[in-house]
Amino acid sequence: MAVNFFRRWQAKHLLVAWIVYWVLLIGISMHSAIAAAMRALNAPHGLGSISASVDGGNFVFKASVGSDTWSRTMSLTAMTLWFAGPPLLLFIVWLVTRRAPVAEREAERDYRIS
Repeated sequence: MAVNFFRRWQAKHLLVAWIVYWVLLIGISMHSAIAAAMRALNAPHGLGSISASVDGGNFVFKASVGSDTWSRTMSLTAMTLWFAGPPLLLFIVWLVTRRAPVAEREAERDYRIS
């Protein structure tokens, strides 16, 4: 059943699936980071700060408002695998389940070619 599902897909369906995946990934995994950043951006002048850095193979994001600090760390390897892994697997499944293009037969001629 899944094979038939992917056989009907065209490249545009694959691209839309990737975009939906990335939007959901950002929305679900970064909702608290986005909320913390919005609090820092809307804080009174001089009280909010946001920083992002790479330290020892980890991505570090910090947002602070006054004495409140929100911080998260994720390894660059895990971040890359979450970003590229599922779309790459979907692409491989799509390639494997595609049908080979059918060659068009030449129309039969009613004359001889010499």
